[in-house]
Amino acid sequence: MRGSVEVTARNRKRTGADAIADEAHRGYDLLIVGIEKTRDPQGGFSQDITHIAEGFDGPLAVAIAGGRLANGNEQIRRILTPVNGTDVSRRAAETAFALARSGGSSVNALYVASGRSDRRAGRVRRSAALRRNEEAVLKDIAELADRYDTRLRTALRIDVAAEDAIVKETDRGGYDLIVLGVSRRPGETLFFGNMAAAVLERCNMAILFVAT
Repeated sequence: MRGSVEVTARNRKRTGADAIADEAHRGYDLLIVGIEKTRDPQGGFSQDITHIAEGFDGPLAVAIAGGRLANGNEQIRRILTPVNGTDVSRRAAETAFALARSGGSSVNALYVASGRSDRRAGRVRRSAALRRNEEAVLKDIAELADRYDTRLRTALRIDVAAEDAIVKETDRGGYDLIVLGVSRRPGETLFFGNMAAAVLERCNMAILFVAT
């Protein structure tokens, strides 16, 4: 059974950000925001995005156009979703799989294990417990992809900051979209943490931030 879509028109005398902010307070379960001016000159989120998101306490997704998807008309071919075993990253991965299934895209799941290794004799050593955890996270993501009938590849990066690993992976090319699970942080502007801020500033491509 197909779902229904309700289209609501508002008075054009209100600005776009004000109209969306007012509508967001009407009891929705999920707010998805995508507007023209998403980034501010310093690389963070614009005041319009902050204004729209403030006062909405439910799950939030912020879509940013860029790269091949700058105009919003191109097919999404490859999606990168970083995972780390947290609920927020798993929900973002599920969002990526849902998008991939609807558009025939493939997904790469990137697991970053940083700052938890023991270097001896020039080699990186990880405990058996860490390796088991990494394998369990990637296995869970693979099983989730199977449920969505989505093509999936996984990658593991060790001893590197998460934002650096994500930027390096996108620099290799071929990705159209990053789907990143994040958590809101308190403050006067919309902020998802240092890692998300670095990805927003350094990755000039389409990004979907999924905050729950």
